[in-house]
Amino acid sequence: MNGDKEWSPRERRLLVRGRSAFALLGWIVWGVGIGLVLLVILVGGMLVRGAGYGGSWFLTAIVIAILLDAAFLNWLAIWVQVKKRREFRAGYTTLMNEKPELDQVDPDSGHVIRVAGEPFLVREEHLRRIRLIREVIGSTRSDPVDSGEPPEDRR
Repeated sequence: MNGDKEWSPRERRLLVRGRSAFALLGWIVWGVGIGLVLLVILVGGMLVRGAGYGGSWFLTAIVIAILLDAAFLNWLAIWVQVKKRREFRAGYTTLMNEKPELDQVDPDSGHVIRVAGEPFLVREEHLRRIRLIREVIGSTRSDPVDSGEPPEDRR
């Protein structure tokens, strides 16, 4: 490990409020996919028409949708940078290959995936640690709380 801390699936960090940089990157992936589908529809429609998009309300709407998607993607790219800086200031990152000097945390639970100073994880180790974290989360959520009352009869 890194000599300072050993990794444990139980270690957690308080997360910065709002969506994580990791979650926002996921939105960017979806936005790019939607933009590519719209672009294919536009090109296909222009090939079928044999001309530009100007005479077709449908193709004009597709162009507008592509422009809106591009604007949304630009806004998201800026917001990812803002969130990354906030996470860095809080002492962690939610991104896999960023800032090895910071803890990498699970963006949903706040559990530490890679401790600060540890080398970047290969995919298999990353997935193994996520699985162990999910087991810890599941075991803590399913621990029954003894209320002192007998269980309800559900016949």
